[in-house]
Amino acid sequence: MQPPGASDRCGLTPPEQLSHELALRFASKCYTHLEIAHYKDNFKTLADHQEDVEYWKEDTLCAFLALPEPLKAGPVLYHMCTYLGAFPFPSLAPCILTREAMLKVITIMTGRYKKILKRGDQDKIKLLFRSLAVFDRRHSVASPMDKPNMEDIVKEQLPEDMLKEREVEQGVSSHVAGFAIDEPVNDDEDEDDDDLALAALDSLDAIEVFKHDQRTNRKISHAMIPAENLKKIITLLLLVAGITPLTPLAIYGQRLDGERLKALNTSADAIVAAFDPEPHSRGIRYSNFVKTVTTTLPDLFEPLNALFEHFLFSKNFNLNKYRDALPVIETIEAIPSPIYQSPEDTTFSTIFTDTLLAQMSMSVQISASASSSSSLKNVFASNSRFNQLYSTSSHGTSLSSFSRQVHSWQSSTLVLISGTLPDRNDPIVLGAYLPEPWREKPTAPSSSTDAPSKASCLFQFLPRHCMFLANQYNRTIPFSYFNSKTGIALGCVIPPQQSRTGPPQPPILGPVSVLIDSDLSTCTFQHDGDAGVGAFMTDPGLETAQKNDQESAQPKKAVFDLDTLEVWGISFPLARTGSLSESAGEEDEMIKQRRRLAWEEAEAARRRGVNFGGDKDGARALLEMAGLVGDKAGNRSGGSV
Repeated sequence: MQPPGASDRCGLTPPEQLSHELALRFASKCYTHLEIAHYKDNFKTLADHQEDVEYWKEDTLCAFLALPEPLKAGPVLYHMCTYLGAFPFPSLAPCILTREAMLKVITIMTGRYKKILKRGDQDKIKLLFRSLAVFDRRHSVASPMDKPNMEDIVKEQLPEDMLKEREVEQGVSSHVAGFAIDEPVNDDEDEDDDDLALAALDSLDAIEVFKHDQRTNRKISHAMIPAENLKKIITLLLLVAGITPLTPLAIYGQRLDGERLKALNTSADAIVAAFDPEPHSRGIRYSNFVKTVTTTLPDLFEPLNALFEHFLFSKNFNLNKYRDALPVIETIEAIPSPIYQSPEDTTFSTIFTDTLLAQMSMSVQISASASSSSSLKNVFASNSRFNQLYSTSSHGTSLSSFSRQVHSWQSSTLVLISGTLPDRNDPIVLGAYLPEPWREKPTAPSSSTDAPSKASCLFQFLPRHCMFLANQYNRTIPFSYFNSKTGIALGCVIPPQQSRTGPPQPPILGPVSVLIDSDLSTCTFQHDGDAGVGAFMTDPGLETAQKNDQESAQPKKAVFDLDTLEVWGISFPLARTGSLSESAGEEDEMIKQRRRLAWEEAEAARRRGVNFGGDKDGARALLEMAGLVGDKAGNRSGGSV
């Protein structure tokens, strides 16, 4: 290894010097002076020292981020950082987490590199895969015995003349093998170019150095992510989903009880299953990783952005002490859960938990606008609130009750269905996000590309995480449909009514569809890519598993007993304070809902008090002619014509 500033035999600037220059460029172009000051203070306060090198150990990183010990995610996250800190030179990994290396980690994790490296998220996915992958047959994070001694890593980055002096004194070699899992394999093939690394070196006019360094890199096709390691990271991401740069990190560990840990593990297992680990090695290949992240879990690593933003806020900096007029900012409390429970609701029971909400946020983006899907945002970034409209556990299994509670809601809804697969005895949880209000008559999707219905989607939480996006070319099949005679349909073909007096024809299952019978007891879910074109598209990973007849693949058509059906109304209050508020000058949708239901109840009570001279049959016939009761009443439930 050569001292900084020296050139190698080929006349190229050494990777260490270029890595240093890239860190300086990140610092000057991607951060403000105040952010760098905060970061330097955080790093220096907790850094260990070896010779003249300041660095962070694994324990330091875990303590700063307040990673809960039961998740066991610390070693995996630390291993990711030691790889990303060597960016853009894989041959320098694993690296010591110096101040410059850690700055590069933060820049990549938060996505700030995009300010100077005009590359897409696809390149970051490849980098994250490399940081999680191993290159030999032992598919797990190295044990403490296999990890390099920190002093040895520090020696690796000291100037060559200092190393030679110490070697003469101690009679030992300074060669460091690195992590045992990163031992190179015998491979003569050239590595594919890493576009993000090329962009970094291109900004430094050092493409040739990168290509020279790549000769020592490993073929990505030989790399695999251990499923157990990925699960540990995913449990952490689920726990901190919805985190902000100012959210106190310790709060998440305080809330982690046995019940929450069990729920996190269940959801993490379902997400890992979406990557289709190889049966024998339990490793995840690059092709499966990219396919799953880009199609099924586009926001999987989103919580890392805000998590690593915490490095840019130091508790030692209190700007208010220079401003006597301003009070000192108190510790910020954790953001309340978007799952809203009314204080007067004493029967609140739900399958919709914070863990399932976090799992949903990794796939589903919702629209905060009632007229356009161009404003799609992450569930937490949208400031949405979920209000329970209907639940079989609270409102019974009556379709009339479903109609009354759901059809009066004039905004987007979330549908959740739980049951048990009969053959496998596995729990199954399905869901649907429907941006448009429910309607009594089937309505085909709008042809407008900005229609909010384009954001409609089905998804599956258990036993495998799946995502079924809206078919952009669908013009005829409604996303949702309700009929008191045939039940509830999502993504089904609705036959035209043959007769005004005859019973309606039952819906026909689409390629990806859900059908619930009229007594809310049985649910049918179909995922069959060979069934033609429907309202929703198949999940690529699940479709591949089904075609390959994998044991983990669920059947194309599953009929199961429905345990719970829930419908949640989505509203967008301006501030999440636990109280109802106004958003953009409009009254909160939940207040409108309560007023509509209260008016309907009062109107129904008023009608019941009308005196028809004791002729109840005649009174009912009169109301039927007016369309207020009976089959022609629709969903008015007591409202006026």
